[in-house]
Amino acid sequence: MTDLRSAQNGRVDEDDVMKGVMDAAGFGGWMSFHVGRSDLGLVQGTSGFPDVVLVHPGRRRLLVLELKREDGRYRPGQAEWLEAFRRAGVDARTIRPGDLEALEDELLGDRLVRVVR
Repeated sequence: MTDLRSAQNGRVDEDDVMKGVMDAAGFGGWMSFHVGRSDLGLVQGTSGFPDVVLVHPGRRRLLVLELKREDGRYRPGQAEWLEAFRRAGVDARTIRPGDLEALEDELLGDRLVRVVR
């Protein structure tokens, strides 16, 4: 779905991963939430909240995702948020470019269509 090879200089950043996640979520029927530009201080709450929250009512699924470059590190609070979600029974994970294809397949589910050449 997302051609990460098109990234400049062969380097994939969080924006490339975000586009892949949001595209697949939309096609797969997921409701999505992402706060863009949380650095502007317009968001209240404990710092480090994950990048994306996805809900699929039909599948009764909730996914919480922190998106990172392959070499990206957590900022303060990010690992704690993911662990808190996991302890509450939520599927919370970190997604890196190498994880994107499998995640896209998961998000698309029965809407997945592969083109064979």
